[in-house]
Parts: sequence; structure tokens; C-alpha cells
Amino acid sequence: MGETPVLFLKVERLRRLFRARKYLVPVARGPDGTFGLGLTDDNEVMKLHSDTNAGLVFPGDQVIAVEGFALGRERLSAVLASEQFRERQHLTLSISRRRADVKDDPISGEIFASLKLLRADGSVLQEFPSDIWPVRTDTAWGACWTIRCPRCAAAASLSLHRSLLFTDPVVGTATLPFDHLEEGEITTRWHGFKPERDRWTTRGVAKDEEMVYGEALLSVNGHLLSEQNVSRALQLTFRRPMPVCRFVDIASRRPFLQAKGESMSATIMAGTLRMSSLTSFLPSSTVRLR
Repeated sequence: MGETPVLFLKVERLRRLFRARKYLVPVARGPDGTFGLGLTDDNEVMKLHSDTNAGLVFPGDQVIAVEGFALGRERLSAVLASEQFRERQHLTLSISRRRADVKDDPISGEIFASLKLLRADGSVLQEFPSDIWPVRTDTAWGACWTIRCPRCAAAASLSLHRSLLFTDPVVGTATLPFDHLEEGEITTRWHGFKPERDRWTTRGVAKDEEMVYGEALLSVNGHLLSEQNVSRALQLTFRRPMPVCRFVDIASRRPFLQAKGESMSATIMAGTLRMSSLTSFLPSSTVRLR
């Protein structure tokens, strides 16, 4: 039997859950040979050690990439010391900067993520919601999926939702075209959530493609796993009308998976989850487990 396309995606961390805008900023080395940026381990600018780049970079700016090289777990100082950049006197940084004209508090409460497989026209093939988690940006999140992808899938999207009493509003969405994925290895990079259009038009603000509403550190592997490896996983298929399946994380014994009524096929790695209950078929097309 031939190989089956498989997507692995893990949400490592979340950060900066507020409205921000991305900029390209040219920076230069000062008389002391440095760029004068005081950075956290997460590449956020804490202070400027010199005036060389004052007015271009500000405390609170988040460095996302340098000369197109996206920063995941890498520290900017280590990248600048590499052979590729250590002799460069001028560089272009990609940064995100909090919007000063919008006064909003960072997201709090409970959230969940929803991974969708998309056709080339953007329509949804399948959707896989995660567990519900309290908002936290200082520790690992750990929501993950291993999914067999239909041949017609062209991209995946990850949407971040707030979990409220009666609604689950979308905070923003990150899209991952499959033709941009690197074959054969896991890549870990920060991805910005594009805010929903109505979050901006309701304030009379035009949609800006450089706006982001939070970022997620995603580990992604789009390599085609062999059928032998896939056979070690447990495959569950939900169809409408659908049974409600409740899963529990073995370590925490908390509900892990929410199922929605669209036809979906999820591959869940064996040994991570166990089925705790299976109820009878329900007429509702959308079911949420909490």
C-alpha cells in the first residue's frame, strides 16, 4: 500500500495575545560594533543600550525574523553571531509592535484551538478542535494533532477561539500552505494569528494584512509517513449523525477532544489517549465536549 499524507502539528506556546502590527525595520551597528538591543530570551526588546537605532526600535517590540530568517527557539544574539550575519553592518528586522491606538487588555479566561484542513479554494474539508485550556503564555500549551490528510487538502489553518458561556468567538487564524512545509523534518516557528475582519470594521478600522492578534509557536511536520508508521496510531472517524466520543488525557485525566459535526477523520497517536465513554447517536450536527 502506498504512503499516506500525514500532518503533525503541535502548539508549543502562545504569546502577545493582544493586537499588534508587523513592520520591517532597518537597523545598523553602532560605534561599539553592536546593534544596541537589550533582548529577553524570547527576543522581545527590553531596552536600547545605545542611540544608534533609537526611533526605529522601541522597548516592547518583538523581533520575529532577521533578513527573512524566522526565529523560533533561536535567540537573536546567537543568530547575529553566526557566520551569515556577524560581518553585516546593516540588517532588516521583522518585528511586531503593539498598537498604541487600541486600548485593550490581553486575552484571558479559557481558549481552545481548531485545526482545519482546507481545499485549494479555501473551503473546509475537516475540522479538529482541541481541548479547552486556561490562557497562559509563560508555559507550554501542548495541544497536538497527527492527521491523515486527504489528497485534495492544500493547506491547514489553526484558529484560536475564546471559550465563553454561549459563544466561541475566533481571535485569529494562522494558515499553513502545504507547499511551504519542509519535507522530512519538524520545523518550529512563530506564526501570527490574523484577526477576524469584523473585529476591525466594527471600530471603523480598515483591514490591515500586517495586523496580528497573538502568536503561536508551532512545531509542524508535513512529511509523508509510511503506512507502517501510521498503523501504530489509532484512527477514529466521525460522521453525521455522529457518536459523541469523550477522550481523557492519561496524565491529567481531563477531557482532551471536542468533536464537531462535520465529517472528520482524526489520527491520534496510540498510548497518548484512551476512550472513556461512547454515547448513543445524537441528532445534533454540532456537539461540544467539556
